[in-house]
Amino acid sequence: MITTLCACAPLHQQNAQQALATGRLDEAADEIQKAVADDPSNLQIKHLAAEIFTQRGVSYYKNNEMIAAEDDFRRAVDYEPTYAAAYDYLGLIAFSKHDWENAISYGDKFAGLSGQSTPVYVQQAREQERIVRAGGKSLLSGEPPRRHKQARTPDSNF
Repeated sequence: MITTLCACAPLHQQNAQQALATGRLDEAADEIQKAVADDPSNLQIKHLAAEIFTQRGVSYYKNNEMIAAEDDFRRAVDYEPTYAAAYDYLGLIAFSKHDWENAISYGDKFAGLSGQSTPVYVQQAREQERIVRAGGKSLLSGEPPRRHKQARTPDSNF
């Protein structure tokens, strides 16, 4: 029996790029997953997947859908472990859950990969972790995390 290899990956990749360009993020995610399935070692496709899942994660994040956002940011770094923007948002989500250790880890990873300064939320998380370890109560209950010293919008990483 002769097996025919599907040359569908480029078509799915193109469809994903078009959907991304027009803001159809769910469609882009579906198409890029098909492209990755057809060509799992293609780094260009994996990079596009990281971009798509990060952008969709940002959309979820802005709508306060944190479980879906976190899932997409994790998918992004699964596809491309050096995709800095996804780590920044994972850090913000960890901070909002008072998971100081992961907020620090993800924020530091973002800074190292992006070449940008350490986000302010990392400094806040370090201080909160120090307080909690000393037996005190976190002072930031309910306060939203601050991202960076300089003003940036949530999607300025794109």
